[in-house]
Amino acid sequence: MRPPFLGLALGGGGARGAAHIGVLHVLHEHKIIPEHLAGTSAGAVIGAMYAATLDPAWMESRFREFLMNETTKFRASAELMNDRNAETLLEKATKKIRDHFAVILGVNRSYIIKRDVIDEMLEFLLPVRTFEELQIPLKVVATDIQTSSDHIYESGNLIEAVARSCSIPGFVKPTRDGDAMLVDGGVTNPLPISTLRDECDFVLAVNIDRGSLPQLRSPNMVEIMKRADLITGSRLTTAIIKEADFLITPEVLGLHWSDYGHFDTLVENGRQAAEGNLQELRSKINRKSNVFYKLKQWLG
Repeated sequence: MRPPFLGLALGGGGARGAAHIGVLHVLHEHKIIPEHLAGTSAGAVIGAMYAATLDPAWMESRFREFLMNETTKFRASAELMNDRNAETLLEKATKKIRDHFAVILGVNRSYIIKRDVIDEMLEFLLPVRTFEELQIPLKVVATDIQTSSDHIYESGNLIEAVARSCSIPGFVKPTRDGDAMLVDGGVTNPLPISTLRDECDFVLAVNIDRGSLPQLRSPNMVEIMKRADLITGSRLTTAIIKEADFLITPEVLGLHWSDYGHFDTLVENGRQAAEGNLQELRSKINRKSNVFYKLKQWLG
């Protein structure tokens, strides 16, 4: 049995993950179906939905239903982490109170929301519960914050693995697994190309890194700490993307991971990014899959 040729790596980015759905729409319509998937954080959620159904239309509908009906608690909590610049006096006052609350909360506990909020979200979004029920193999990445090592899941409890991959540090309660303390895979591997590199001949990656950041205006301590973390993550992603055979980077509007108000725009931007790269992607896939190209590579 030949090894899988095409692998698809989906990066993390919270709400920006909607762009992955648009990319998958185009790939699916043009019968570019990955044989292996890997996902981090939001990429793990979307990857699991696709691996379970092979149906981007269902995914889009299900996610829209989730945003309309299921996220009051999640989205209200996520607002604590948003870094939009305040414009009006009311917004500035609210922001100051919010940041003050976040600092007080952070001194007394390691999270804002419990893991069960993430579990309930995933139980709604995912139609299967185990990796073994997926139609395409999937790797899900989490980070052990004790050792800074990746934990890669590809069998067993799918909900548990994806929840660990989505446990944003400081926002979601970390998961204990023996000596390991597991948080969002984006801490060490925001775009999990490396997990597919040894198994797939061609790795396509979709990067939903935030890109441009809003200018800080009279920043407080919390904002400076958030910005430093964002810069570190962005630099890490920039280094990682060089490992891909092909990269699609949708326009994600510089949105914070907690900004769920632009779902339709992000899906459309994902579509446009994939369509704009489709011809070149096909050409590179065909070239690398050509037996003569492989022979040439083997002969050196």
